[in-house]
Amino acid sequence: MSEEAPATSPRRVPVQFSLTWLLTVLLVVALASGYAVTALRLRSAETELMRLREETGYLPPSDQDEIAAVRLNSDQPMTYRLRVRVPASPRYRIAYSSLWPESAAAPHWFGAVAVPPGESVVTVRILRDPRDDRWKITTLRRGADGTRRMATVLPEKHVEIFRGSHDWLRSGVTRQCSTRPIGQSLRLLDERVLVGEGAMMLYGDGPPSGEMVGVFAELQPDTGAI
Repeated sequence: MSEEAPATSPRRVPVQFSLTWLLTVLLVVALASGYAVTALRLRSAETELMRLREETGYLPPSDQDEIAAVRLNSDQPMTYRLRVRVPASPRYRIAYSSLWPESAAAPHWFGAVAVPPGESVVTVRILRDPRDDRWKITTLRRGADGTRRMATVLPEKHVEIFRGSHDWLRSGVTRQCSTRPIGQSLRLLDERVLVGEGAMMLYGDGPPSGEMVGVFAELQPDTGAI
């Protein structure tokens, strides 16, 4: 009698990985990890850049024949911060006031601060001066030539209004860049306190029907009297 050989199951050949294949996988994993890390860092950098632009004010490039301005963030009451850019010629100044006379085409400017060519940061404030305990409107400009400051004592009537609780009509430059052709003026601040008769009859930049109190500032050519 012949004996039959026992049945055997086919042997599985173990999976083999070549060194080239392993190196390729490691390279793909490294590239994917590097891309993910770079993308996260880029997103973080963009977020930080946006935050810094909001704090410091970003003025995008403008033409040589334009002036430009943008409003900055401010966390203090009755404090307004702006960044402006002017060309080398003509010369420019920032005029300020707290009074817009009745039926006048513009505020009654108290004073003005010269603006050097290039970019400058401007701060306009209503505050009580600790040196003499008097309320003033101040304009401070920081630029390439240093810091310039000018202040004007406020009338008692204006002080009472500013210290009171009232609604405000706000216009002027926003956090989006505003431009004008050189030789023209740019209204930076137009913050009117709504108090007294005719307060609700205000529209845009039109002259008020009565004397208005507020915070006004304008970037204007430095020619002639203010």
